[in-house]
Order: sequence, then structure tokens, then C-alpha cells
Amino acid sequence: MKNIRLHIAYQGTDFHGWQRQPDCSTIEGEIRLAIAKLLNTDAFEFQGASRTDAGVHALGQVANLKHDTDRSIWDFVRGLNSMTPNSIRINHAEEIDLDFNARHQSDGKRYRYNIFRHRFPNPLQGHMQWEVKGDLKASDMHAAGQFLLGEHDFSAFRASDCQAKSTIRLMHEIRVIEHASHLEIVVVGNAFLKNMVRIITGTLVEVGLGQKRVDQMAEILNGKVRAAAGRTAPARGLLLDEVFYPDHPWSSPPSVFLKDRY
Repeated sequence: MKNIRLHIAYQGTDFHGWQRQPDCSTIEGEIRLAIAKLLNTDAFEFQGASRTDAGVHALGQVANLKHDTDRSIWDFVRGLNSMTPNSIRINHAEEIDLDFNARHQSDGKRYRYNIFRHRFPNPLQGHMQWEVKGDLKASDMHAAGQFLLGEHDFSAFRASDCQAKSTIRLMHEIRVIEHASHLEIVVVGNAFLKNMVRIITGTLVEVGLGQKRVDQMAEILNGKVRAAAGRTAPARGLLLDEVFYPDHPWSSPPSVFLKDRY
């Protein structure tokens, strides 16, 4: 038996999310079909690190594949890339310990959200950005995000149909980076609730537009009521950037409040 860790990128526009579903195309479903063809068997285990929503993209999705064939690492990179849609790519593969599980052994994830703020739509990357009209004040958005750092109950920032047993999450870093034509929101945490990054983003945008106060973010967090937070930002602007493991740790500069921990 071998356990292979796959590093996967995908453009999620044309898929119904990561998780395999009957009668619709998903990233996991396409990869599973390709694995079955490559190995000529359905006798394998496949586990992804993050169940990204429909329309969400990834540069750093991770999955592990357990199988008992004699296929080489290169076979998985070359073979799976030739049998999956062009919008899905296996960037790297490596053999890892048999007890490795991509989902359960993750130390955290980094997401990036892109907000396009030019007066005219972007014809090239509109499917990967949220176009927001109005003057967004990035400094206020960044300041509001700092109220979410640390370990908190994020009930106010999860979808109504979220089935997570616990709403306690630890946020390591939230940054709002200003570029010439767009804003980039970077969120790093140990785990995330359903739609959590998109709801945080929607709330920060309302702060940036002056529709919410900067310090109101703390009230929303402590109130634990979803209706108090902002709208759920569109899926198209969200990117799963990286998944962290003990042998592949967080590479970003740590937040100040965690400087002694990393």
C-alpha cells in the first residue's frame, strides 16, 4: 500500500465545488474518475483537504491517495493531468506516510479573496474577482479584520446550513492589501466554517464602503448572530492558496500577536 500526496490547482467556475456529487461535475469527481482509469480499479482511497464551494478556485488544494499498484509518482502527475479537464491540474505528487490524511492532519489554510474596484469590468479575470463599485477604504477594512484575530466563536460568520459541530476557530492572520486596481484579502486560520471567508469578506467590504463602523466588527463577532454580519461575497473571488501541515508549515510572516509561537 502506498499513500500519495497530491498538490492540486483548479479554476472552479465550471464545477459544483470540490466534493463528489451525483449527476453534476465536481473537482473531486473528475479526479476520482481519472484515478480509476489510471489504476484500472476503484479500489483506492482518496481524501481532499478542503471542500471548496461551487465557483471557488485553488492553487494549493491537497489530497491524499492510497493505492496498492506499482504506478510511479510521475505516472500520477502526467496521467491525471492528461485525463482531467484543463481547468484541473496536478502540480506535484509525493509519497508520504501511510497514516497521513489530507483533511484531518492539516494545521491550517490560507485563503485569498480578490476584489476588483475599477469603474469598468475586467474582461480577463472577471470570473476570479468580485467587482465592487464605490470607494473602498482599505485601511478601515484591515483595521476591522484585526478584531477577528485569535480564537473565537465565529457563529456570525457561517452559512445557515453549516453543519460543523463547533464554531470555535483560530484566526492567525487577516490582511487587506491594496493594489492599483484591486484589493486582496488574505485570511489564515486553523480551520474554517462554511462560507466563513466569504462572509468575513462581505462584512469587510461594508466597512470599506462606510456602511459599518470599524469597531462594529467586534460587536458582530461577540453577538454571534449571522444577520448582523455582511453579505456573503461571491464565490468567484475566493482562492484556496495553501494548506499547511507539520512538514509543510505556514510560510507567511506570522501576525504580531503570535510572534512567539512561530
